[in-house]
Amino acid sequence: MMRSISLKIFFFATILLPVVTPGQSLEKFRMIWEARYDNISLGDKQNRIQASLRIPFEINLFDDYYLIGLTSTGSNFTSRWETIKDFRVSGENRRFNLNLRQLYFQKTWEGSRIQLGSIPTVKGSVSSTGLGSNGWIDGGRFQFNVSSAIVEFVGGSLTELNTPNFLDRDFILNYFETEISKRFGEHTLAEISYERLGKDDYLRGEYRVDIYPSLQNYFQLTLESFVHLNNSSVSYGITIESDLLKWFDKDLEEYVEMKVYFNHTDEKIGTRGFLTDDFYRFGNTLTIELNGKITNDKKIKWFSENYISKDPRFLVGLRIDLEK
Repeated sequence: MMRSISLKIFFFATILLPVVTPGQSLEKFRMIWEARYDNISLGDKQNRIQASLRIPFEINLFDDYYLIGLTSTGSNFTSRWETIKDFRVSGENRRFNLNLRQLYFQKTWEGSRIQLGSIPTVKGSVSSTGLGSNGWIDGGRFQFNVSSAIVEFVGGSLTELNTPNFLDRDFILNYFETEISKRFGEHTLAEISYERLGKDDYLRGEYRVDIYPSLQNYFQLTLESFVHLNNSSVSYGITIESDLLKWFDKDLEEYVEMKVYFNHTDEKIGTRGFLTDDFYRFGNTLTIELNGKITNDKKIKWFSENYISKDPRFLVGLRIDLEK
């Protein structure tokens, strides 16, 4: 199988040559450290401490042309986590690897955008039935406005799911997506998309609305559905998000944010089904996520997740976000 020539040329042009010259600028650079304790099935399946490091960066080459990348830990498409201590195994050495998951050119103009290279799976906010936000698509994205709607076309290679370094991945043109998203007023968003991965066809829909019981407080309701058109298997989700403590005192905003998510995923939905951002297991899962700021600048935050399913799971962790 031939290695992608275009990706190698892309690498030599952008990495081996000096990246930031006097006419260019490093506009964004972040280091996001995370550590968590993870327990699955009361320790029978997993009992471990994990950590992750993500380094997203953005270089303004000239005008509205950017070079954007993501270096991250994690050994596969859906995970950024590395196990640094497994309490079920003694004396095992653990590796902590960093890989260049994404690297791409981006050009923006008048509400339109083109991305070429190893691009991110999402264009903006993360959807629970969308592709995992830590993943990649080796190819391109073209996004533009039509009236009040946003139209997006994506094509490329979605392979080598256990090869997070984009230089090591084979290029096989096997993925296509077209999506239309539209806002209805300020607080409502609807999306519909068609995807093809290999020989499998999928249709995804999403409806997201902000509901304001009062001027100060609101919660966001999201309904999502994802259908395998070849065998009618489905994945669907219902999500409610809100800022809990703000309901009681506006000065406590962002100290405890909550996301409650119910998901059902059929076992026959195929590869695309377990590449979703919030996938845990097939069948039914109810997830309760909590997170909040520890410092006012939100550079240090805490988080926890509780999965209620056939294999119960609990995790709690700390996040440090340093930005240039």
